[in-house]
Amino acid sequence: MIRCLPVLAALLLLPWTGRAQTSLTLPGDGSGLGIGNGASLNQAGDRVQNLLSQFQPRRGGVIALMGYNMSPDGSANSLQVSQGQTISGGAATQMTLSQFGSGFTWDRSFPLYTEGFVGYARYDPRFLFTSSPTYNQPLRWNNLAVTLGVGWDFHLTENWVLRPIFNVAGGGAASDASLFGRFIEYKTDLTADALTKRQVLVHGTGGSLVLAYYDKRPTRDIDLEVRYTQLWLETFGNTVPIARGSSVPRTLGVWARYRWPMGVESFGRPMRWVVDSNMTAYVGDQAKALGFNWSAKIGGGIEWDVGRYEAGAAGLTISRIRLIGRYMIGDNNISGYSIGLGFSF
Repeated sequence: MIRCLPVLAALLLLPWTGRAQTSLTLPGDGSGLGIGNGASLNQAGDRVQNLLSQFQPRRGGVIALMGYNMSPDGSANSLQVSQGQTISGGAATQMTLSQFGSGFTWDRSFPLYTEGFVGYARYDPRFLFTSSPTYNQPLRWNNLAVTLGVGWDFHLTENWVLRPIFNVAGGGAASDASLFGRFIEYKTDLTADALTKRQVLVHGTGGSLVLAYYDKRPTRDIDLEVRYTQLWLETFGNTVPIARGSSVPRTLGVWARYRWPMGVESFGRPMRWVVDSNMTAYVGDQAKALGFNWSAKIGGGIEWDVGRYEAGAAGLTISRIRLIGRYMIGDNNISGYSIGLGFSF
């Protein structure tokens, strides 16, 4: 088993070791390769040359995608992006993008604002590093990113708030092979450096500026936020050379929510209808990796007021729980839907 590890590593990492060539020369007449002579040899050479030409590295692809994972979004989301086809002719899902998190102001008398978001992505690395239109790669890469923010609410009027936020972010990307290598090292005394060294580490800082409008009344609630976020990210540590670099993701988003009573009660409090929507423009480097420049979501659902039970921990009490379904669209024929839970503190 120990002797097999280097061979296994070479097979798993084969797509990463190829370099584009300007010519292809096969020794002899090709009969030893089982491809025949003359036209067959030329056809085989053309096919291999075409394959090699597809593996032109796109530097910055992983860190640009990390910028999407690290940029806070006003609503939890999950998205699958498909491009090209599998060898069998079916659609190839190349990226799964998810993010969840929350932010809140501690108290109007002490308007400290804090937020935290976790982003995740799973994708075929050739979607970022090559121009190949056809995919049949069972191995994937995985991004995990965390973004924290602290800010302060400046009340311009009774309902309008200006909120500057300072953000810090960090995360990493690792292939399935790398995670498998770490599992081997954890379970045994073996080392699998050929697998575990294939990773990308990213950190950075940045900031956001939010202009918000909050109008709370017994008959309805209106929430509106316009947010601009910019981060400065760079790779560090033993990041693979092809992915090293820096990125500046910029995001401009508008988010709105409207709530009104249903006329029935649950948990001793009125239930509410909820409608929300948001639109986000990706105006920074992350658009290069995503393949689309904007997205929009609209959704609706119901909300329960559970504040009377004072459920929570660490000084935070859940006041409302929402069940919401959303439909998403974007340029380049991006579309999808999601169902999720939301919480207010």
